[in-house]
Amino acid sequence: MIVASGNTPTESQTPWWDPNKARVCGRLWCSEVHLSGGLDKTFTVAVIQDGIDTANNAAFAVEERARQIESVYNSIYNRIRQSEFMFQGDLIESPFGAIANWQNLFFNRDNLGKHPATPKIEIGIKNNQTVVFVPRQLDLGLSAQTIVTVNTADRLHQGKLIEDIAKEWRFLISESLNEALWAYEIDYYYPFARFGVAIAIFLVIAIPVIILATIRYLLKTWNRHLIRQLRALQESLTVDAEGLSSEELEVSETSNQSKENNQEEKKRKKLNPSVVLETFKKVIDRPDKALAKAKAMIENTVQTISHSVPSLALKKQASIKRQQNVIQLFLGLFFWIQLFLILFALTLIILLFPETRRYTYFFLGQSIILPLIWMSASIADKLTNLLIDFYLNKWAKNAQLINPNSNRYTLRVSTYSNALKSGTTFLFIVLATAATVLFLGINLTVLASAGGVAFVAAFLSRNVVEDMLNGILILWTDRYAIGDVIQVGNIAGFVENMNIYITQIRGAEGRLVTIPNGKIFIVENLTKDWSRVEFKIEIAYDADVRKALNVISEVSEEMQNDPTWKDKIIEPAAILGVDNVSHQGILIQVWIKTQAMQQWAVGREYRLRVKEAFETAGIKLGIPHQEVRYQASLLNEN
Repeated sequence: MIVASGNTPTESQTPWWDPNKARVCGRLWCSEVHLSGGLDKTFTVAVIQDGIDTANNAAFAVEERARQIESVYNSIYNRIRQSEFMFQGDLIESPFGAIANWQNLFFNRDNLGKHPATPKIEIGIKNNQTVVFVPRQLDLGLSAQTIVTVNTADRLHQGKLIEDIAKEWRFLISESLNEALWAYEIDYYYPFARFGVAIAIFLVIAIPVIILATIRYLLKTWNRHLIRQLRALQESLTVDAEGLSSEELEVSETSNQSKENNQEEKKRKKLNPSVVLETFKKVIDRPDKALAKAKAMIENTVQTISHSVPSLALKKQASIKRQQNVIQLFLGLFFWIQLFLILFALTLIILLFPETRRYTYFFLGQSIILPLIWMSASIADKLTNLLIDFYLNKWAKNAQLINPNSNRYTLRVSTYSNALKSGTTFLFIVLATAATVLFLGINLTVLASAGGVAFVAAFLSRNVVEDMLNGILILWTDRYAIGDVIQVGNIAGFVENMNIYITQIRGAEGRLVTIPNGKIFIVENLTKDWSRVEFKIEIAYDADVRKALNVISEVSEEMQNDPTWKDKIIEPAAILGVDNVSHQGILIQVWIKTQAMQQWAVGREYRLRVKEAFETAGIKLGIPHQEVRYQASLLNEN
């Protein structure tokens, strides 16, 4: 390998798409010479860096050498095509008539023999160096001209004698001109044949591409349906409890009870008639006992449903995400298959035309390997998404057994899934980009030497890293999740979206606020695990405080035993008592611990019931008192 000092580059500065781009080969610099006629009509020339100022100059020298050889070769080929000897019917028609099938028409022309216009290629000595040259041939319009000089660098690179290398190159150049002339001859007699084959290739490839596009459209439609299902599921778990009224909750509970009652009725219809008759007699004999038993059954049914909702939601979410991951995997796979089919068609077309056939391998290297890199990254990303959802659902399922009444784990799975997937996607994009840069041979030192670019990259990476690290800490410590109601500084609202870089909050007026995770320091989570109603009411100064406390206690008990609100209130209301005494009245404070997201609905219903109970008991609310004194002036008295 070349050891460069200072800022001397060890790679060519030529663009990656140049077929003659130099490369380091041991202590030498090498470049490819592409000849017409076939895929194997290439050879490598080399230059020694010794005696040249810099490695960049050596790369430029070997590239210029390769271009000069191709230029001489193309000039010889073009002069032969323009010569009068090119189209002599008596020499051409006989071997040309030997074309027997389509393959020979474009590729295999061994049975045609040597083209009559193929020039002689000789080996000689010029300036004490071995050269491959074309001698003077007036019938073809050629003058003596050196095609390539075989030097010491070529001998060091190939490890052969210079004479042997010259013989190989002479044979390669002669065969290349022979095939190129036959191809030109075929195009002369069949000018539109290659274009017709190219169109046929496109039409054949278009059929599977269109079929795959149709399948991808159907998969995208189904994926949008799954997205709507998942969004509906998340909205059902993170319902806007702040805007939910008690009537809506009662309707929801009533619908659940009616569903259960319908199921019970269906079961009863299947029972034995004698059992039904016996039950009917018991109801007539002891109606009070029957009503109590029916009430208990309804309460147990409602409680069972409420307990099973989180686990059912977790299972449904896992199923939807599993389907989404599989769909995304197939969408990506079908996309890359479409792309490879198109590239395959382009490769066949490049191979079809003699002018571009020499670059087929180069095209394959640039157009196949690059998509392979990104396809591998895409498929790895989709498989990683499957693993992420699998292990998150497994963790949530085990954690749900500890706290079966909480839907917290469903929300955390949704949050962690989005955040981890965005992080792994970013990681695979970085890896694929790095692999692409390495494959294309882009010199990163050139980018690094640009001070402005380096400064911008450093500045952006600092903010991105800060956001990412804080986002990871937020997820790790479970400060909040998608579906929580939080307050960050002066911004409060519903967490609508979150990843390791940003958090999006939907405010009360519907505004979506995006906050970088690096700017989030103090968070108030109003809905994590459980919530609380902080109820404060101020009664009149002369009201009976103990009576008011008893009324509040009765309302709390009544609401605690109400089937509609029983499962939403975790603990009996904590009546803290008299919290303040002032000229406005007497302040009484009550705390009610509720399920997460239920504090607003419970609080509204509780305030309504307390207000109605106070009106019934004759307890008045506090009214500010103000005393105004008027003193006449001494002048008025006189």
